[in-house]
Amino acid sequence: MTFQNTQPDKIDDERWDSALERRQVIERWLEIASPTKELAADFAAKLNCSVPTFYRWVKNFRKDHQTSSLVVGLNRGNKTKQRLHPDVEKIISDVIKNLYLTKERPIRARVVEEVELQCFKAKLSPPSKPTIYRRIADVPAFIATEHRYSKKKAKHLFEPHKGSATTATRPLEQAQIDHTPTDITLVDPNEREGIDRAWITSAVDSYSRACTGFYLSFGAPSSLSTALCLTQAVLPKEQLLREHKISGNWSMQGLPEKIFVDNGSDFHSAAFKRGCDQHGISLDYRPKGAPQFGAVIERFIKTLNHRSHNIPGTTFSSSHHRGEYDSQGRACMTLKELEGYLLEFIVNVYNQRLHQGIGMPPAAKFEQGFGENDPRSIVRRPRLPSNQKTFLIDFLPVMTRTVQRYGVRVDGINYYSDILGQILFDGDKRKFELRRDPRDISTLYLYHPEDKTYYELPYRDPSQPPMSIWELRHIKDRMRREGKDQVDEGRIFAGYEAMQNRIAESVASTQKAKKQRRTEKRRMNPHASQTHAAKPAPTEPRETLSDDDLEFEFDPSMIESEIKIR
Repeated sequence: MTFQNTQPDKIDDERWDSALERRQVIERWLEIASPTKELAADFAAKLNCSVPTFYRWVKNFRKDHQTSSLVVGLNRGNKTKQRLHPDVEKIISDVIKNLYLTKERPIRARVVEEVELQCFKAKLSPPSKPTIYRRIADVPAFIATEHRYSKKKAKHLFEPHKGSATTATRPLEQAQIDHTPTDITLVDPNEREGIDRAWITSAVDSYSRACTGFYLSFGAPSSLSTALCLTQAVLPKEQLLREHKISGNWSMQGLPEKIFVDNGSDFHSAAFKRGCDQHGISLDYRPKGAPQFGAVIERFIKTLNHRSHNIPGTTFSSSHHRGEYDSQGRACMTLKELEGYLLEFIVNVYNQRLHQGIGMPPAAKFEQGFGENDPRSIVRRPRLPSNQKTFLIDFLPVMTRTVQRYGVRVDGINYYSDILGQILFDGDKRKFELRRDPRDISTLYLYHPEDKTYYELPYRDPSQPPMSIWELRHIKDRMRREGKDQVDEGRIFAGYEAMQNRIAESVASTQKAKKQRRTEKRRMNPHASQTHAAKPAPTEPRETLSDDDLEFEFDPSMIESEIKIR
């Protein structure tokens, strides 16, 4: 391998002084964060050269940042260079500016044609094709991309991300949260048939890159899914791992100082903002059109979805990659089974393996920041909510009601508890804040500002079954279609019972039809059944639909009944 180096002591003073002058101008140019073509013309005028020549000098100087690279008139590499006529240089520069650097993005051959045409009109000898190609290549990539595509794309590709929100200096300084649809079709837990993709809301610690929590749901992103994801991220997870029989340690817990999110409406909801204020969490929103600010969570989401491409039923990342693959027909996982799969991956694979961005496993990086015996530790222990049982409630949607003699009425349903009797006795006429978990509206949570306590308000009629807000809306919509506009609590629960009966009948009918088809198939092909009779295939117990399998049902591990009650 050989190296060429121009020796400064072999260059005459006049050329060296000119090179120093060029260096001073070019160094000022390189300090500009977002150079424009107009600025390039100004800088070229200072050096009394064309814009393409100025770009070429910048390119030469960037290679080694040596003054000798800016010396003009030297024989470099024993190659002679024939200088172009100044008018030809100007034609090339103008064509590049007015034709090549436009949103129509013409190819280089079109530039050559135009240069040759303009030279013909000016009765000048046209330059060679390689010469024109070199002038085009001299245009900085940022400038070319900005003018041929957009400034946004140029910044994304070539500008350093000085404002990136990934420079956390300690654990839990910043969490990034975002939603995305999963790249896998899931099955109904009872019939095991493909139904739809789920959404996943994920939380990642910017400092350690560790995943601290997630939430799966068939519903579109909402303030509830954000609250449930954050609740899992903040609180201890031992019970969750036991429920899914995960042997591992997911020790990440604690309140983040800041949450970094995009500009989705769910992140701007009053309930989410109020919950963050309550627990001393500041909200920071990603600037519009600046995807690099969410780089940490985006990379994690990409990793999760790439992992799901190994599961039967995957939708892959696009229809092009999916091709003829039958995602619906090959689907095999329920929502709950996918949750267990992702738990296993996050706890025992992702958080434990080497992360190239930080040079160590995310779990080790997180623990290092909180290690009591580690001299490198930054913080001694994570900050947990003062009342873990009411943490999720603080993020639930808020409504206000006055207390009446029958209790509190919301959406046509009455709620009552002994605390309301005390409020009535005191003659308190103010409106109280109420919250409810949309997955289970059988309980309201009344916040009393005097003692700063949540009180449970169950159904006034305790014999009525729990239901979700979505089931309630479905019932009321049906009643409205039937002309029963008057809200009646008895009708609501009668409608709910009828819905449940319809589900049971549908399941029974489907099972009966499948059984009949299997019987008919055996009857039509008795030889096949005899062939396999000696060694019957093992059958798994049929999975039945339970409350835990419905993504909107109440999760007792999230909100327990021991909330303080007087």
